[in-house]
Amino acid sequence: MGLFDKITRGISRGIGNAIGNATQKAVEKKATEVLTPKINQAADTIAGGSKPSGTTNSSSLDGALGNFTNAVNGYVTQAAQNMKVCPNCNKPTSSDKKFCPECGTALPDKTVAQAAVCPSCGKQNSLSEKYCSECGTKLPITVEAEENQRNLDEQVMNEWQEKLSNYPRWRLGGTDYNLEYYDEGYYIFTAKYLSHEEAYSAVISYRGFLKQNGFKEAGQYPSVEHLYKKENGVCYHVDTEHCFEGDADRLTIGFDKSEPRGGFDYEKPAPKKKGFFGLF
Repeated sequence: MGLFDKITRGISRGIGNAIGNATQKAVEKKATEVLTPKINQAADTIAGGSKPSGTTNSSSLDGALGNFTNAVNGYVTQAAQNMKVCPNCNKPTSSDKKFCPECGTALPDKTVAQAAVCPSCGKQNSLSEKYCSECGTKLPITVEAEENQRNLDEQVMNEWQEKLSNYPRWRLGGTDYNLEYYDEGYYIFTAKYLSHEEAYSAVISYRGFLKQNGFKEAGQYPSVEHLYKKENGVCYHVDTEHCFEGDADRLTIGFDKSEPRGGFDYEKPAPKKKGFFGLF
C-alpha cells in the first residue's frame, strides 16, 4: 500500500476523532474533497525526498501527518460553525433550525463549534477536546454530550420498566444503554464502561442482585451464567453467558421466558440402591 493510500485511509478516522460520530457523516465527504489535494502534495513531497527507494523520510512523514491532523481539525471546526446536532437522534442540521427536521426534538442554542468555545477563557477548541486545552475547563460540548447521554439512558430505563418489569432494573452504572428486541421474545441489554474490569464487575454484581430477588440456578445443568425465576407459571431467564463476545468494555445481557434444559423444577435423580451386598 502506498503512502497516499495509507494517509487517505485515515481521513475517516481523523474526522471521527475530531468531531465524533454524530456529525462525521455530514462533513466526511466534503472534507475528503478538500483534504485530498493537501495529502497528495504531502505525499509528493515525501516521495521526492533524498531517502533511497523503499524507505521513508520519517521527519517528512511526521510533518505530513501533522499537517493532515491540523487540516482535519481546521476544516471540521469551520464546517461546525453552522451546524447543530439533534440531542435525540444525532442528526446534523443547519444552525438556522430550532427543531430537528428528523424527529422534532428542540435543538441546542449553540452550534457544534460554539459548544467547543471555552466559557472561561474564550478559546475555540477543536471538537475532539473534552476540556479546554488552554485552561482545563470542561467545555459546553462535553456538558451537553453528558446530559444528552443521561437522558437517552433514562429513556432506555423507562423502556426496561415497560418491557422487562419482571427483572431487577439495571442500577450498576455504565452509559450508552441500549435495549433491543429479537425473535421469540428475546431482549438484549447493553451498556458501555471505561474498562473490561469495570464491566465484568457490574455483571458479577447483577448476578448477586438477581439472586437476592429470587433468581437461581436451575435445570439439568445449573450455571451461575443462567439464572431463572418462576412466577405464576412463567419462567424468567437471564443470560449472562455471552456478555463480552463483542467489545470487552461493553456488556451484553439477554432476557427471555425460557426454561432451562430439564425444566425449572428439575431434580437430579437419586442414585439407585444396590442389593445383594452391592453386587447389583
